Amino acid sequence: MTHIGVVAGWQADNIGDVAHIPGTLVALQRRHPDARLSLLVHNINERELRMLARYFPDVTLVTDRLEADAPVTPELERFLSDVDVLVHGSGPALVAGEVLQEWSRRTQQPYGVFAITVDPIRPYEGTLDHLVPMIHAIDGDLLTELEREVFSGASFLHTRESLSRDFLQGQDIGPVRPRFGPDATVLCDFYDDADGRSVIEEYDLVDGEFLCAVPRLRFTPYHTIRGYAPGPEDHRKMAYNAGHVQDDFEVLRAGITAWVRRTGHRALIVPEMSYAVATAQQHLAGTFPEDVADKILVLPRFWELQEAAAVYRHSAGVLSMECHSPLLAVAEAVPTVYLRQPTDTIKGHMYRDLGLDSHLVEVDHDDAVAQVEQVVTTILDDTDAARDRMQAAKDLAAPLLASMADDVVASITTPTTGR
Repeated sequence: MTHIGVVAGWQADNIGDVAHIPGTLVALQRRHPDARLSLLVHNINERELRMLARYFPDVTLVTDRLEADAPVTPELERFLSDVDVLVHGSGPALVAGEVLQEWSRRTQQPYGVFAITVDPIRPYEGTLDHLVPMIHAIDGDLLTELEREVFSGASFLHTRESLSRDFLQGQDIGPVRPRFGPDATVLCDFYDDADGRSVIEEYDLVDGEFLCAVPRLRFTPYHTIRGYAPGPEDHRKMAYNAGHVQDDFEVLRAGITAWVRRTGHRALIVPEMSYAVATAQQHLAGTFPEDVADKILVLPRFWELQEAAAVYRHSAGVLSMECHSPLLAVAEAVPTVYLRQPTDTIKGHMYRDLGLDSHLVEVDHDDAVAQVEQVVTTILDDTDAARDRMQAAKDLAAPLLASMADDVVASITTPTTGR
């Protein structure tokens, strides 16, 4: 039996980063149901482990860390000796590059990368229309030493948008051929309705009528999330956020207001990252026009991935400044709009790659308010057509993810039951 190892679980304070885990596991399970799966947990908490144990009872969860010069526990020893190939799960970047490096050193077995972004433009920013020519103008080596080593030794390499693929194709990384492969979050379509029932009942939300809206600051306040003293760069980022938050949230507010005015139905403001709970209370609660204010609610706590996914499934739409709540909506063919900020890396190009450019609004555009109001109007004018566009995006992604899973299995020269 083929034994596939996955390293994933980038952070617990972001349900989008959590979603990479089940998305990757589902992509592998659906294409190769007879394969055995083990998950090398990178950085998540007990509540995420409980979710994984519930929904993936046949997946072995390995919580010990694989690190250079660190002792190898019996649990890790079994993982290293039994697994035939190691997959870096879908994610924001090469988060577990050192794990792949250590895997290769210890086992000499194949490994590869499953749908990440490699953004060579950061820390510079821009709209996607500006970033595309920037990427294609790069003429030089922009990879880190670790990235070059890991990518050059990979048996397969998938990027979750075509811009990362185009960049890597010009970086001389050896025989591996970078391929576009969607973010695996689009396969998170299996959660139990009961996971979202308490939110739906508490806020008296009507199935298929309410909007979910997701706020985001231009830079994530990690010092607040992780409880460390802010340094100079943290202070700079928070000052930058302060300079843009009102203008950015005016775009989100306009979209919510347009939806509620048109439908007369409720909107629930929800977090994708934990810090957004306080952000929504500070910058959005109580700021809406009088004619819609009583229809707009704010979830006052952080929630779990399965809870969010189940609520999105029963919503009429998801309007999000974060990148992954729209993917969770696409997984359920729920109409969505992604309000992209210029600091949010090139990953947003995935929506163009999936045929959803008409559902993407750049908040930095001068007419962003008018644009989001128009997209909302277009969705509400023909919700069936909007759902069809979401389903078409998922139908485009699913076979690509199946092909990615095939690449994983094909990298194993001789599948064995152990070594």
